[in-house]
Amino acid sequence: MSTAAMKRVVEHGGGRSCVGFDKVFAAEWQRLWKRHSVRLMACAAPLLALASAKYLSAHNISLHPGVPEYATAGNVPVLALAEMLITAFSGMMLVLAGLSVTEEYRGGQLRMGMIRAVSLGRIMAAKWLVALLFMWIQLGLYFICSVGVGLIWFPKPESYPLFYEAGNVTYMQGIGYDLAYYGLAALALAILLTVFFWIAAAARTTTAALGLGIGFLLLSYMLPTTLNYFRPLFETAVYVRIYFLSLLMIEWEGLAAMLANLHGLFLWNLSVLLGYGALFGGMTAWIWKRRDSYE
Repeated sequence: MSTAAMKRVVEHGGGRSCVGFDKVFAAEWQRLWKRHSVRLMACAAPLLALASAKYLSAHNISLHPGVPEYATAGNVPVLALAEMLITAFSGMMLVLAGLSVTEEYRGGQLRMGMIRAVSLGRIMAAKWLVALLFMWIQLGLYFICSVGVGLIWFPKPESYPLFYEAGNVTYMQGIGYDLAYYGLAALALAILLTVFFWIAAAARTTTAALGLGIGFLLLSYMLPTTLNYFRPLFETAVYVRIYFLSLLMIEWEGLAAMLANLHGLFLWNLSVLLGYGALFGGMTAWIWKRRDSYE
């Protein structure tokens, strides 16, 4: 470090708090958009909505119009997101975490930020918020595109059934349900991003971060699948609570179950989500605090 840089450190009491968080956030936002992969992901929402619409349209052929899984203009946003949330959206977040955390730390870019009088913890908090904002924007665009393709390609009945026998709704009532579903999805994305940031912080390479992230998703899928073999051993209420200890299953089926409050799952699944957030958020903060003290 140069003499002038050392002098700035002394003048600011350690040199790790003189830069405002808003400036750190703005710098990370600009850094994010410099990546070609991120600009490509930004175009994904309409393409994913079209792919989902094509799949749902073909799936409708084998379904009775009276079942909740039958795609209509009102429920297309939910049906289209249920699959994409655990595949495309999870994949995008895993890539963001690997590129912006593991790659930059191992490549030395984060150390350069610290030399500019910014603590590692502040940088990581800004990166998490930037990645989350990017994903929420994609989620909002996906909702708009899904509503559009629903109105253009799918039937618009006077009413249609919700999942888990939560009743029938009109189109406008269904849009309100869709918004509530997307709100829970936004929370689930924030929690999963926290998990991926912990993985990215612990991994030594970007490839390892991607591999560990995929492993976490597979494990989250395999455990509930294995639980099915022991289904007769549990009462229904106990079984569904164990089943929804999986973050992946909450994203796939649990959000609709929360809105229907099936077996009191709204508070249970919410507690599980917040538990994941507290656990992995705390472990991530501990990792970066230790590294910050040694840099």
